[in-house]
Amino acid sequence: MDYCFEADSWGASFSFPWAAAAGHLKSCSEAQIKILLCILAGPRYTDSSSLAELSGYSESDVDEAVAYWHKAGVIYVNGEKSAPVKSEATHKFSGKNEPVSVVESVKPTKASAVERKITVKYSQREMLQKAENDAALKSLINEIQSLQFSINGSELAKLIELYELYKFDAPSILLAADHCRAAGKCSIAYLHTVMINWYNEGINTYAEVEQAIITSAERRSFENKILGIFGMENKPSKKQQQYMSEWKRLGFNFDLIELAYNKCLDTKSKLSFSYIDGILKNWANSGITSVEQAEDSDIQHKKKYSAVSEDKPSYDLNEYENFARNYDFGDAPWNNRKDGDQ
Repeated sequence: MDYCFEADSWGASFSFPWAAAAGHLKSCSEAQIKILLCILAGPRYTDSSSLAELSGYSESDVDEAVAYWHKAGVIYVNGEKSAPVKSEATHKFSGKNEPVSVVESVKPTKASAVERKITVKYSQREMLQKAENDAALKSLINEIQSLQFSINGSELAKLIELYELYKFDAPSILLAADHCRAAGKCSIAYLHTVMINWYNEGINTYAEVEQAIITSAERRSFENKILGIFGMENKPSKKQQQYMSEWKRLGFNFDLIELAYNKCLDTKSKLSFSYIDGILKNWANSGITSVEQAEDSDIQHKKKYSAVSEDKPSYDLNEYENFARNYDFGDAPWNNRKDGDQ
C-alpha cells in the first residue's frame, strides 16, 4: 500500500509526538512503536514494502501499525485527519489547522530603496496537498532528504516558499542544496538564507544559480589561499572578507599579497589587514602589479632617500631657528654683568 504521511515532524532528526507518548506507550506493541519510529524518520511518501524492509516486520504488520497510529491521531495518512484520542494528560497543544496567510513586510534601506520580504504560513494539510498535486515539488522533497537534509513542518514551509513564491525551480533548489551540503551546512534554514540572498541580487534561474555557486567557490578558494599565507586558522571577520574580496576584484596576485604581508610584519610586527590594504592600494595607484616592480620601487625609493640625506648639511637650520625663537635673552650673560665688568 502506498502512503502519504503527515506527522508532527519527520526526517533524519525528529521529535517524538506527545500524542503517542500520552496513553499509548504502555498499550502499543513493540512492532507498532518501531514502525512509528520508521515512519517519523523516513520520507512522507513511502509504501508498506519500504517500511517493512526498514522495520523488519511484515507488510501486514506495517498496515496494522499505520492504522493504529492513524486512529490514535498521531499521524495523518494520505491527507486525512483522524479524530485524536483524548488523553488524560494535563498538557495541551494547539491543533488548529490555520489557512495560508501571506505577510509582506517592507524594510526601507538607507538609499530609500524598498526591500520586500515575503513570509508564508502554511498549515500541514495545505503543504501536504501542494506536494501531492505537484510532481516536481513531491520529487524535490524526497530528493533533498537524500542529500542529508532533515525536514520538519516549518522547514518544509521554507522549502515550499522558495519553490512557490520565489519561483526557484526544483533543479535550482537541489543544486543549491548540494552546494550547501558541500560546505557542511545540511540545513533548510541555511539553504533558505543563501537562496533569498541570491534572489535579492537578481539571481533566480538555474544558470544564474550555477554561476553564483561557481563565483562563491572561486571566492572561497581565494580567501583560503590568503588565510594560508597569513597563517590564519580562525574564520575571517566580515571586514576581513571585504578586504579580500576587494583584493580579488583588483586582481592582486598571491605573491604580491604575500610581499605586502611581509612588509606589514616588518613594520608593525603583527598582522593588520588595513595596513596590508594600504600597501596594496598604494602599489595599485603607482601601477605596480608584480613583485619585481614593487621591489624595484623600493630600491628607487631608498636611493632617492640616500641622495637627499647626503645633500643635507651637518646642522639643522630649523633647529637653530626654533632655538632662537624660544631662547630667553633675559638670561644672557651680558645681562648679568656687575658694575666694572668689561
